[in-house]
Amino acid sequence: MSALKRLSATIEAIFWRRLDRWLLKRQTEQGADQFNHSTQFNHSNLLVFPSRYGFWFVLLLILLYLLGTNYQNNLVLLLTYLLLSVFLLSIWLAWKNVSGLRVELTTDQSTFAGCPLELQLDCTSQQAVCALDFCCEQQVATFNGTSGQCQLPLTATKRGCHPLPRIQLISYFPFGLIRCWSYLPSRGHYWVFPAPLQHHQHNGLNDADQNGQQHALQLPDQLKPYQSGDSIRHLYWKRLAIQPHAPVVKAAEQQATADPRWLVVPALTGPALEQALSEVCYQLLELEQAGIRYGLKTPTSRIEMGTGPLHLQQCLQRLASC
Repeated sequence: MSALKRLSATIEAIFWRRLDRWLLKRQTEQGADQFNHSTQFNHSNLLVFPSRYGFWFVLLLILLYLLGTNYQNNLVLLLTYLLLSVFLLSIWLAWKNVSGLRVELTTDQSTFAGCPLELQLDCTSQQAVCALDFCCEQQVATFNGTSGQCQLPLTATKRGCHPLPRIQLISYFPFGLIRCWSYLPSRGHYWVFPAPLQHHQHNGLNDADQNGQQHALQLPDQLKPYQSGDSIRHLYWKRLAIQPHAPVVKAAEQQATADPRWLVVPALTGPALEQALSEVCYQLLELEQAGIRYGLKTPTSRIEMGTGPLHLQQCLQRLASC
């Protein structure tokens, strides 16, 4: 019996895997030029199929029909036709629940290694959507209603630029007998920067410190939650790296008078390189926080002096690509 169960599970897994692969290929061919991070689901990109309980329900219908015809029992036949009507109605309701839904995926996001990354899904529909799940890497986000946002968490551990994973939307509305699902055609990417790590001893990574000049970076003496209209120049970047969804700004900023600094990534490999990247990442956030101009040198590239969010983003991306 156990061998039969394993064989059944294997056949079922192969069936669903090939069906998902066919759907993804079909959707990519039809929507490669049509979708731009925004997808509207309809009859051309939705699949409706009985769930596991739906197959057992169909088997029950067959047994009831055979029982009713064999014993010529009209009540059993009437029950069979009633249940069949419910099953057919479930197919239409399952498709109608998702049809017309438009999902826009926010792309080009970034985070630090070890910090959570949440993909934002903006959902809009002309009718109320019930019990719709977005699944990605064993993470699930549920959407209900006509419009709103879903936050789908991802685990970002390896630095670099990564393509967005495949996101599946699936619904078992209304009775769990029918499975309606599809995929979001994700063609964006996200950045994972090195985790900022403070080094307590000077390690010679900065050219300016070689002349014995130590720069005491001024830290803000008061923080307040970020509000619409606040200058992004006053964002507290160190806190943003730890709590990306609770940004704070400096209420009283101290003036920092320091010379521009060069940050250098040495030619290392393995754990030593990761340690150096983490330390340089921390220094980048410190210098940007203090308003000091800085540049970045890597073994293969060079970023000139500058400051500001765009300059910081460029430097962090270069670190992630080392």
